[in-house]
Amino acid sequence: MNLKEFTDRMKTAISDALNKEVQIVSPLKINGIRPYGLAVKEPDSNVSPTIYLESFFERFLETDDWEQAVKDVLAFYENNVLTDSVDIDLLMDFGRIQKKLYYRLINYEANRELLAKIPHTRFLDLAKVYYADCEIGGNMPGRFLIHYGHIRLWGIDENELVKTAEENTPGLYPAYIRDMLSALMPGNPLDTLEAPEDFSSSMFALTNAEADYGAAAVCYKGVLDDFARKIEDDLVILPSSVHETILLPLHKNGDIDHLKCMVYDINRTLLEPSEFLSDNVYLFNRQNKQLTIA
Repeated sequence: MNLKEFTDRMKTAISDALNKEVQIVSPLKINGIRPYGLAVKEPDSNVSPTIYLESFFERFLETDDWEQAVKDVLAFYENNVLTDSVDIDLLMDFGRIQKKLYYRLINYEANRELLAKIPHTRFLDLAKVYYADCEIGGNMPGRFLIHYGHIRLWGIDENELVKTAEENTPGLYPAYIRDMLSALMPGNPLDTLEAPEDFSSSMFALTNAEADYGAAAVCYKGVLDDFARKIEDDLVILPSSVHETILLPLHKNGDIDHLKCMVYDINRTLLEPSEFLSDNVYLFNRQNKQLTIA
């Protein structure tokens, strides 16, 4: 049985067990991923959260226990079922949504198909893409990716979307830095971080307060400049994942070819495909305040 066959069979089992309409969905996600999932139609709700099935399928392959697989999916559904609805008026009113807009950073080439459908801004070999936070009834948090249809609905142009997200993002998701070698946890806001005496031997993780798509913090105005001045060196920046980048002082980490090989290997051995950001290494020059691909 492959994943598609598992999904087809699971759809029937869940629909029969719940006596509800169940649809198979395979949405385009970041990095070209199209996961298989089930969406259960709730009679009193205008949202249908998706139950993605990869982890259930992997467990089934290990156990070959179909009845347990169905129980596991049903248990997941019961723990995550939504009976409330999204406030559609909120989604249609730019005045109410604009303070909730922000951007994330993803790889450009790996997301060409997705980028053709959504507003975005090129940033080196990456792209800023735009999201908005929302509530799904009962104050349950949610978020959605901004498509071209949204800005047409709101009656704004792409420039206004970009300007709003640029202003909001550092405040909604503040930059946090931690010294990885001294295991300083949790991260510190940039303005309270003290560089260690031997900063040249240290690695620093730059993310946001949520550690969620925190790689976007490299775009925040003044973040790299302020940190480079703290450690009195230019920076080598490694794209650890979409969630964080690694900052290294340049003068003790100048073997760029070695670092590129390391990033390439880690991307293929340690990261989930959804977490991939880039195979490139970046340099920040504190004199001209420019971030470039090494």
